[in-house]
Amino acid sequence: MLEIHPQLLLYQGAIFIIFAFLMWKFVYKNLVKMVEERRNKIENTMLEADKKKNEAEELKLGYEAKMTEINTRAEEVRRRTEAEAWQKHNEIIDTARTEATQIIERTRLQSAAEREQAMLAAKGELLDISIELAKKALAKATTPQTEEKMIQELTEELKKTEWKK
Repeated sequence: MLEIHPQLLLYQGAIFIIFAFLMWKFVYKNLVKMVEERRNKIENTMLEADKKKNEAEELKLGYEAKMTEINTRAEEVRRRTEAEAWQKHNEIIDTARTEATQIIERTRLQSAAEREQAMLAAKGELLDISIELAKKALAKATTPQTEEKMIQELTEELKKTEWKK
């Protein structure tokens, strides 16, 4: 069955120690070195990632600050433009009102002048008709001297009369 051979056991122990020594000498140190390099690489990558994250946060804050500034400027431009538009609107309305007032005043003055001319023309025609009527009426009943005197009196009285407008 199972026998223990001390010589074989000694060889196997020696081979194991030699194998362990060789593994420690050549593989373990390289393995530890490789694990250490891997750890350093991971730490460096993590530090780089943190650095990039911080840079991204700074860029984000800068972007947000610029967007706030742009929005503020845009709002200011909008307000200024709106104020200018209202000012222009009011100027146009004021100009239109002034022009309308001037047109109304010119029309009123022109109408008054035309009415005055019409009144003067009517007064002249009425005076001529009155003189003709007076001549006809007086021709039958008066002499030329009384006729002339009556025409003079009638003319004077018509000149003194104010015509209603």
